[in-house]
Amino acid sequence: MDAFCPPRDNGPFFITQLDPNLNVEWKFRNTNNQLCSRNPDGSITCVPNGSGNQWQNIGFEWCINAPVVDKDGVVYANSEDGNIYAIAQGGTLRQNIFLDLALGAAYTPLAIGPDGKIYTENKGTLFVIGN
Repeated sequence: MDAFCPPRDNGPFFITQLDPNLNVEWKFRNTNNQLCSRNPDGSITCVPNGSGNQWQNIGFEWCINAPVVDKDGVVYANSEDGNIYAIAQGGTLRQNIFLDLALGAAYTPLAIGPDGKIYTENKGTLFVIGN
């Protein structure tokens, strides 16, 4: 099992897509270097992920126990940096949306509704993303 999920205490952390034979097809690493939080008025404040911060060199963990994949193969995943990431096939960032600071948050699943919207939770709040 260690060949597929090698022990890693301090990152870096990846979303990895495997083929049916468990070969790596692609990997995506969150390289965000900003620590952000949502203010009471809805605005967002970010500061550089500076020296002494445990995420400075390793990146943020993925805060999910189950990502979702849409009909086009786009993978959606929550990260401990408070963002939800849309990762296109091939492992390239398509888009990210800041929800709220998620450091120490529970590892939560995402869902896609029949309306095509993404449903996720962050810091005790349900977010619905899409039109």
